[in-house]
Amino acid sequence: MKTLPRIAVTLAAVLSSFTSIGQDYQVTLDNYRNWYSLEARIEAVNEATVSAQTSGRIQSIAFDVNDYVEQGTIIIELRNKQQKAAFEQAQAGLLQAQAANDDAKALLKRSEPLHEQGSISQGEFDSIKARAAAASAQVKAARAQLEQAKEQLSYTQIRAPYSGIVKTRHVEVGEAVNPGMPLMTGLSLAKLRAVADIPQRFSPHLSEQKDFKVAYQHNSEEALLDAEKVTVFPYADPNSHSFRVRVEVNSEGSHLFPGMWVKLKVPMGEKQSLRIPERALMQKGDLNSVYVKLDSGYILRQVRIGHRYGDQIEVLSGLRDGETISLKPYAVMANKEL
Repeated sequence: MKTLPRIAVTLAAVLSSFTSIGQDYQVTLDNYRNWYSLEARIEAVNEATVSAQTSGRIQSIAFDVNDYVEQGTIIIELRNKQQKAAFEQAQAGLLQAQAANDDAKALLKRSEPLHEQGSISQGEFDSIKARAAAASAQVKAARAQLEQAKEQLSYTQIRAPYSGIVKTRHVEVGEAVNPGMPLMTGLSLAKLRAVADIPQRFSPHLSEQKDFKVAYQHNSEEALLDAEKVTVFPYADPNSHSFRVRVEVNSEGSHLFPGMWVKLKVPMGEKQSLRIPERALMQKGDLNSVYVKLDSGYILRQVRIGHRYGDQIEVLSGLRDGETISLKPYAVMANKEL
């Protein structure tokens, strides 16, 4: 008969473990910021097509698609015989103009005392001064021609406007190009932005928003980036009646690339909701459950969940304010199976 007390003690210990196992969490109904999610597309802030600014034939192409290029690096070179000849001609023209100017200034200097002595007439002296002024102006014109020729020569070496990767190459070696013809398209991954169209009904709230967030999936988890700059277009699209929004983010180490789809989260006031730690949730297929603590122990209850917010998850139904749940549901389940 001594066996019965021992069994009773054992059962009491097991039941006690059911009611105190692990950590518990009390569910509370709180006010949380209400986020409206929109589909957004990632694009590069700096994306441009480099075009030819002078005529010539492609001599060399230093980079191809997907190559990384540092800012200021020569990416394409044109044959420069014509531009180099024009530059050398402009140099010679400047030297010639400077020599003529020096001669005219020397003549004017010699003529001044002769004019004071009356050895040359006023008309002759005025003519000498005019030639000196013309020679000085010719030097300025020759110097401007040299600068122009120098600039045209520099156009035969096309340099990267910023650091980034080559997206498209529009020409081949040996191809003739003219001013305005596209040569290469590149983009920078240093600055990215999310672009989305926000429905008209939310337009009154847009000017008040400063804390947009960009959400994307990384390693099966939701990652969030804070907006650094928000630009709201001051007009609506006439077809969709929506407002375009551009949100710049710090993309360093974010694994984001132009063309990717992300979620743009726009805060729209507050709402009351229940949130629980995600580790309290048990998932089996499409069903989600939690262990709710009662006086007699834990019971398994199905819940309907909403959005995830970091390590918290919204509960839409199945729980009430003030109830207590287990943060170690699988440990509770293991003990119940003993």
